[in-house]
Amino acid sequence: MNGLHPELVTIYENKLNNTVTFEQFIANRSFTHFSEQPIDTNGCVIEEIMLDKLRVIYIKPKQAHKNAPCFIWFHGGGMVFGNPDDSISYLLDFVHKFQAVVLIPQYRLAPEHPYPAALEDGYNMLLWANKQAQSLKINREKIIVCGGSAGGNLALAVTLKARDEQGPSIAGVLPLYPMLDWQTRPFHKQFTSPGLWNVEKNEKSWMAYLKNCQKVPPYASPFYAALHELPPIYTFIGTHDLFFEEVCEFVEKLNNSKTTIIFDIYEGCFHGFDLENVPIAKTAKKRLLDVTEEILNKVVTK
Repeated sequence: MNGLHPELVTIYENKLNNTVTFEQFIANRSFTHFSEQPIDTNGCVIEEIMLDKLRVIYIKPKQAHKNAPCFIWFHGGGMVFGNPDDSISYLLDFVHKFQAVVLIPQYRLAPEHPYPAALEDGYNMLLWANKQAQSLKINREKIIVCGGSAGGNLALAVTLKARDEQGPSIAGVLPLYPMLDWQTRPFHKQFTSPGLWNVEKNEKSWMAYLKNCQKVPPYASPFYAALHELPPIYTFIGTHDLFFEEVCEFVEKLNNSKTTIIFDIYEGCFHGFDLENVPIAKTAKKRLLDVTEEILNKVVTK
């Protein structure tokens, strides 16, 4: 792929050797419990809780304070794979920097559980966090919903539903390189490498997620949603990401709707580059934390 960021070239070449198909993703949804991972939990407590049938990873500072911010994070995986344990190491920075509580629900996956299952799980997570604010020691006015890729879709969908149903207050939304548009674009078709999130996997994921939809609702594909009266949003994406075009167009829609939107573009970076152990990934992560701090600092507690 031409124009890759120099720090990502070797990583990209290694990814080309990954020939896992979409069908193999579905057949082998590996699950690694957080207790089996080499995670530095210094200063944090990581627990597993069950809300009815919804499994949630619950992370909090060892020295918990009242009125902490709360981050509800939705993992990526095209709505068809992934689990919350994969996101723990990425989210520990939020716990440390903001002395925050982090909740990561294991939402139901397609094709066994197509839309609206994941959205229902995500919205129930928001309702529960708001209701349990006192016992969680969080400030219900400082709840931020966030996630990467498919998780970014869910963060936006949960926010749209909360707006439309006069649900809990959301202080900000962090939908990172989100999966937004269910329709295949000409832009998508340049992404064919099996080692990256490509056009084939994207099309099959949308088909699995939307299989019960006669008409695609905007909660499923937020690119087509009405975008009025939303909380502040921050997102970023690389130019070598399958979703680059739709995210840029979505940001333009947000600007036109007068939503407070902060948007960064990273030249030569592919989908999920911020998860790699290279300087450009650390730059993106620091920027994410800094903008999140700006959003939290502007929350006016009633």
